[in-house]
Amino acid sequence: MTEKKVIVERSAGAIIFRRHGGRIWYVLLQYATRNHWTFPRGRLEEGERPIDAARREIEEETGIARVKFIPGYKETIHFRYQWPPKTEGAEQRLKFITFYLGEVFASNITISEEHKNFVWAPYDKALKIIKHKNSRDLLMKANTKIISMGEKKPSLVS
Repeated sequence: MTEKKVIVERSAGAIIFRRHGGRIWYVLLQYATRNHWTFPRGRLEEGERPIDAARREIEEETGIARVKFIPGYKETIHFRYQWPPKTEGAEQRLKFITFYLGEVFASNITISEEHKNFVWAPYDKALKIIKHKNSRDLLMKANTKIISMGEKKPSLVS
């Protein structure tokens, strides 16, 4: 039996939050072709640093151009999947996604064609909306980081 080649993919994204009304709100995006909710993310372009890819993907997927990244939060998740899904002879893929934590000050979102919906949700509601364990774990770590900062304003990380 021959072993299939695994294609490695690298992406970057961010858990985006804003403070409003004494609460922390997270933006979640719903894919147009699938029903699951996630954070803004996408593939790295050749030669692109993960943090630059995250910034680009945030703007492409939400229309938000100004993000302040929180120092000390950088998490990488990975998972395997097949493409195209549920087809014989599908490629085996291993995806690594580096996530940052970013504060924004605008609430207006303009979603890309990849998505069909978005929501600003407080932590408890966001945890219920997100179905993938990796994403739920990211949100829990992000929320803990934000709470530990108190009302301190993050510095810009480039």
